[in-house]
Amino acid sequence: MSNEKIKRKSYRCTHCGYIYDPEKGCEKNKVKPGTPFEETPEDYRCPICKSKKAGFYEIK
Repeated sequence: MSNEKIKRKSYRCTHCGYIYDPEKGCEKNKVKPGTPFEETPEDYRCPICKSKKAGFYEIK
């Protein structure tokens, strides 16, 4: 069960504050609801400011 919690963590964009919620996914980037941030495409970009995936950090 703890592995499931790890997969469901949210991530915040360091540049604009957008929060990626895995329960919602990211419609603008065609990421389906239930997709953990780690499983988003390598070329994933923030839907607000276009920051790269590396520009996100895990929210505890």
